Amino acid sequence: MQTAAEGRTLKRVVLELGGNSPLIVLDDADVGLAVNSAVFGKFLHQGQICMAINRIIVDAKVHDEFVELFTERVRQLKYGNPNDNDTIVGPLISKEQLQKLVEHIAKARSEGAKEVIGGEPEGLVLPPHVFVNATNQMSIAQEELFGPVVSIIKVRDEDEALAVANDTTYGLSSAVWTRDLERGNRFALRLEAGMTHVNDSPVNDLPNCPFGGEKNSGLGRYNGQWSIEEFTTVHWISVQHEPVQYPL
Repeated sequence: MQTAAEGRTLKRVVLELGGNSPLIVLDDADVGLAVNSAVFGKFLHQGQICMAINRIIVDAKVHDEFVELFTERVRQLKYGNPNDNDTIVGPLISKEQLQKLVEHIAKARSEGAKEVIGGEPEGLVLPPHVFVNATNQMSIAQEELFGPVVSIIKVRDEDEALAVANDTTYGLSSAVWTRDLERGNRFALRLEAGMTHVNDSPVNDLPNCPFGGEKNSGLGRYNGQWSIEEFTTVHWISVQHEPVQYPL
């Protein structure tokens, strides 16, 4: 963005930047289905997706049930050789990315998050890591992880869930789980994000739907008609068929 603004020419800029996607589980959610979406939205491609879940925010009324079911599912995920058909979590993209995640994990421990699932790296393969007793002020909740590491944050009610979800400099994708679809829609409208999915995962992209974020997650929208609008300019042309009578 800075480079595009430098010099004598002004260049139009569209940016897709980082994310800190929350998955919110409200008190009336179908916990089993929410767990399914959480496993998919966190560990697909080892979590190396801009839309991947970074934080799971769960109402206190269903928190313990969610944690139990989620950790049970995550423990069953096979990690290791990506050439094995049943491997879910394979290697990270680079040594640098692995080192960043190792540092995030160490910091989460030092800040007081409880590690309920973990393991040591095997080459570039990092086993799934799940932290509970996390707060939204911890680095693990505020910084984009881009890997198979996730924190679960317990909240009192819907209002606190919304406040925690929006308490980030990012605003790319998000998701909320509830049995009441109208409630979910109302909640979604108050989320500071470019994309929100009710009863689904934040990892969701369709070629005919707008893709993009708010706040530090970028500028503009992609896909479909939105891409056409972003990458073209409007040119007004008028043609006079008769002489114009000007007032001066």
